[in-house]
Amino acid sequence: MKAFLPMTKEELKGKSLDVLLITGDAYVDHPSWGIAVIGRWLEAHGFRVGVIAQPDWRSVDDFKRLGRPRLFAGVTAGNMDSMVNRFTASRHLRSKDAYSPGGEMDKRPDRATIPYTSRVKQAFPGLPIVIGGIEASLRRLVHYDYWQDKVRGSIMLDAKADLLVYGMGEHQVIEIANRLKHGKTIKECRDIPGVVYALGGKESPPEGAIHLPSFKQCKTDKAAFASMTVEGYRQANPHCGQVLVQQHGSRWIVQQPPAVPLTTKELDRVHELPYTYRAHSAYRKPIPALLSIRGSVTVNRGCSGGCSFCALTTHQGKDVVSRSEESVLKEIKGMKKRRGFKGIISDLGGPTANMFHMKCNSERANKLCRRVSCLHPVRCKYYGTDHKPFIQLLRKVRELPGIKKVFVNSGIRYDLAALDDEFVEELAQHHVQGQLSVAPEHASPKTLQYMRKPKIENFSDFMERFKKASREAGKEQFMVPYFLCAHPGTGPEESIELAIYMKENNLRPRQVQMFMPTPGTIATAMYVAGFDPYTKKQMFIARGGQERSRQRALLFYWKKDEWPHVREALNSWGRRDLIGKKPHHLVPPGPAYGAWKRKNRRGQESFGMGMKIQRASAQEEKEEAWEAIVVQARGCT
Repeated sequence: MKAFLPMTKEELKGKSLDVLLITGDAYVDHPSWGIAVIGRWLEAHGFRVGVIAQPDWRSVDDFKRLGRPRLFAGVTAGNMDSMVNRFTASRHLRSKDAYSPGGEMDKRPDRATIPYTSRVKQAFPGLPIVIGGIEASLRRLVHYDYWQDKVRGSIMLDAKADLLVYGMGEHQVIEIANRLKHGKTIKECRDIPGVVYALGGKESPPEGAIHLPSFKQCKTDKAAFASMTVEGYRQANPHCGQVLVQQHGSRWIVQQPPAVPLTTKELDRVHELPYTYRAHSAYRKPIPALLSIRGSVTVNRGCSGGCSFCALTTHQGKDVVSRSEESVLKEIKGMKKRRGFKGIISDLGGPTANMFHMKCNSERANKLCRRVSCLHPVRCKYYGTDHKPFIQLLRKVRELPGIKKVFVNSGIRYDLAALDDEFVEELAQHHVQGQLSVAPEHASPKTLQYMRKPKIENFSDFMERFKKASREAGKEQFMVPYFLCAHPGTGPEESIELAIYMKENNLRPRQVQMFMPTPGTIATAMYVAGFDPYTKKQMFIARGGQERSRQRALLFYWKKDEWPHVREALNSWGRRDLIGKKPHHLVPPGPAYGAWKRKNRRGQESFGMGMKIQRASAQEEKEEAWEAIVVQARGCT
């Protein structure tokens, strides 16, 4: 039986570590867990690695359990930003943590990277500390913290780490380990692509670097914050990105250009490492996130869509990297030996499943490209859209002996799907489990433009084609759309436009997501600045519970218990013409009151900032779509 990376002294068997990894997640030895990928990757390169998962941050003792490592300690909050993990978009406490045993809450602190790093420094004075993962990656420069409602400085200074690895960290972590192994200091690792470091008070920033607006400017000037975000995206291409520097008082934060993505061969190797595909044997309760993706296979990483609200572009990158067909088939053949496998692949995909082996077809153009999205506002002429590799992979997988069903449950880019003659039909015939989840996000052209999403007509056409293909396949299958409310640029008019579109098309989603301004995204810059960072055009921003709740209520116009909240929203927006009993009305006449005034009887809990916030209701938990969050976090090392 394959062995886990050691988590105890007994598992170390008297050996000392080269690298100690600290994580806010439970340790699951699966390629969807960043800590497992980095740990196995280091192990494959000859380093002895140990893991401390969800340590007790209130004491230094738990951080000492595996002893002092020889080279460095790596610290991550886990597969998700710890604040997103703990709080909903309404700043309510979640009832469960999908990355903890039994879904238990309070297994990690807020902004976990900071207290974890502090404890490691206390436990092992002088030991180099490298922070990484999505929390550190998105907070590497000045950023907006939605939960405090303020602009914060780089997490490097708060954590007092030596280096920060941003993006997918395989290249960086091996280079750091090799340099330290051969006697170099952690300061001599500062030139590695894909790292961030803080200069000392007497050190000067490197010459020729691009100077971003300072921390002080970003705190006091919304335009400076927006400008910083735009420049960060401009320098996101690893082939032409430049060094960025940002002043924080008397100190400077320096960001090296991004690391180049893995090649297909390297990504194959990452997924073929000796994972056990199980939670560590120390856990007696199941890990909900593992249950959600246990039968899934990741075939690519990265996304060329560049949606304004999504962190994929800044973390996994715009260039899609795909595994080879041989590597995917090898993994699936191995799945048949796993305990409990019943021949069903629950998901064959990635951040965007049908981007499998899609890429820029011009090496010269890709090395110079500054676009945020390959698809918006119009598809780049160099971007390849061939679905044949993915269709061929699906066919080969479902023909494997012992494989009964192969489903595609991760993201489908429907505007790309429309470009292929047979993909939608293939999907409907063989790879849908009764319902297909797709994310049009909105219906208003104005909102979709700000989101960098395709026109709603693309979704409507895809929906009709899917319905037709399902009928011809003799199957009763449904489209489940995901919609997002309260995105910057979405006001009363756009919200009503979406509700009317939903009614006209008889769409009744059970889950709706509310926009959450997470660090580092273009949409968050819009939320902070109040205007489009590119055009400087002022835009409507839904702030506070009242306006955000009104927009959410309209998406449930069809639910009787939401009618009073819909009426209140329509009354406040001057659209009483939509209240009545005729077909064009959204809700019938009746009482009206605000959704944000509902009392939560589950009590309140103190927040670390002195705020009082409620626990999330069961309905809010459902609307946050936990499975969707887990899938989005998959593979974010």
